[in-house]
Amino acid sequence: MKESPFIEQMMVVGAERKFTAALIVPSFPNLSTWCTNNGIDTSSNEQMLRNPKVIEHYKQIIEKYNPLFNPVEQVKKFELLNTEWTINGGELTPTLKLKRKVIMEKYGDLIDKIYC
Repeated sequence: MKESPFIEQMMVVGAERKFTAALIVPSFPNLSTWCTNNGIDTSSNEQMLRNPKVIEHYKQIIEKYNPLFNPVEQVKKFELLNTEWTINGGELTPTLKLKRKVIMEKYGDLIDKIYC
């Protein structure tokens, strides 16, 4: 799903859970342009991510790519994050690979919320 200009970073979660989910960090420059073109408030990242049109837009992106995966691998739910993952934030290695354990710990409550 990295091919989407609207997804900066994404991590699929759900091992040993009922279904597959994802944490998504939007590409805020691209999202901001899209929001401006669609009459959506761009005063803050958080404001954009709360908008139902934005959530629906990301749902459509996920649905576009889901058929490329086996049914058990398809993303059923997702959460949009308003902060980019960085080396300094601890979520990325110096070679820009995701630190899954760190992200799972940092966003554990949000991941649990997906499965409630």
